[in-house]
Amino acid sequence: MASRWDLGGLLRPVEDEYHQLWPLSHSIGAGGQGEVWLARGGRTAIKMITAPTQEAAEAVHTRLRRIQRLPLSDVPLAGVLALLAPPKLGYVMELADEMVPLDTLCVPDEEDLAAWYLRTGGLERRLRLLARLADAVARLHSRAIVYQDLSPSNVLVSAAPEQQEIRLIDVDNLGLVSTVASAPVHTPGYGAPEIVSGRGGATTLADAHALAVLIFETLTASHPFRGDEVLDSDPAYQQEYADCFRLPWIDHPTDRTNECTFGITPREEVLSGQLWGLATRCFVDAVTDPSVRPSAARWAAALHSAAGQTVKCPECRWSYRAAASSCLVCGRPRDRVWLLRHGLTGPVGTEPGDGSGNEDDTPRVELSEVPLPDFTVLRPDSETTLTARHSLPAPDRLDAVVAQLRSQGRDVTVSNVSRDSLWLDHQDGRPWREIGQGSQATVPVDGRPWTLHFGRQGVIHRWVRLMALEASG
Repeated sequence: MASRWDLGGLLRPVEDEYHQLWPLSHSIGAGGQGEVWLARGGRTAIKMITAPTQEAAEAVHTRLRRIQRLPLSDVPLAGVLALLAPPKLGYVMELADEMVPLDTLCVPDEEDLAAWYLRTGGLERRLRLLARLADAVARLHSRAIVYQDLSPSNVLVSAAPEQQEIRLIDVDNLGLVSTVASAPVHTPGYGAPEIVSGRGGATTLADAHALAVLIFETLTASHPFRGDEVLDSDPAYQQEYADCFRLPWIDHPTDRTNECTFGITPREEVLSGQLWGLATRCFVDAVTDPSVRPSAARWAAALHSAAGQTVKCPECRWSYRAAASSCLVCGRPRDRVWLLRHGLTGPVGTEPGDGSGNEDDTPRVELSEVPLPDFTVLRPDSETTLTARHSLPAPDRLDAVVAQLRSQGRDVTVSNVSRDSLWLDHQDGRPWREIGQGSQATVPVDGRPWTLHFGRQGVIHRWVRLMALEASG
């Protein structure tokens, strides 16, 4: 106690390797390897690590030095700004504005579940935060780096419900794909089946399992393997049965022995069809076969898609899936929704040449419009953003903004913020209208169809088309 507290009961500042002192505010997370403290001011945190031996401490110190040199500037990590001065072991990390652990969005802190869910940002915010988390994990995996210990306490999110920033902390766990002998770190309830059983080590697939648990838990306020019987039992039963996969998924399609009535129900109301399918593969099929487990990138795509498909109830402000017929909380029927249906103009076949051997005697590719099973809700009286994720088949920068659509009354202003031209087809026989880089165009939202193309006529490209999802009432 004397090493941490002054006689007056105040936390002693900690010193880093550059002799800067960091006054501590309060603990924001603790685990078997140490504790994270928020520094005064709210934008910096200190991870103090405990090591059982001097040899282990030196190994941690060496690993932190290596992590400082990794190319991770595009990943929202609370990176290593400086190591702590000896004899303390740990590091200084930078945060965004005031942040809290993700478990504040997973575990209700009041009896009124709907009020808590809405107060902490609702469905759309959760989907967008989780999409950013999945993107971050996917970027690590693309560099053959594993996180190893994804859990609610190792992910920080903006404290303000209107903000959507995330940070991965505990970066001292980062490493390359390991073997069983390396004793991979995991938090009970988030370790993959192969890690818990000792059959496998820290891999991108193991990270993907922990990510899937976080996604399911944050969206539904239910752990995927802790049903009613588990929640009513002692922690030893939970660890032996639920956390070791001796019980089925709480939404297993055929085995209902581990059903859960806690959290948001029915869970299909907050999980899109894509997310439900990924959860089924992860929590049913991949329990015995990790090779079929959905990747972090696959989760990211489904989360971004689901976030763009939410609407807000004008009665109670609850956000819910546009495909639903009514608000889950107050039951108000959904109004008509204008949406942008995604599609692709691509090849469907070829026309043979005339056999003359001339330059023009080459097969001609026939292009046709193919609707895709995805859409983005056009936000009323607000801005809808389309990114490279929507406009290109295989973009390098998925989040690069391509177009911004500002809805005002019965009109939409389309702003081109990409480096290429966009093309507007009013579908009335007139030539396509070019929207150059930095230019705008105004189109009506009154039932007359129009299509925004991300490429010229005659070339393969993506597009979005205005459509109406009629009111359910």
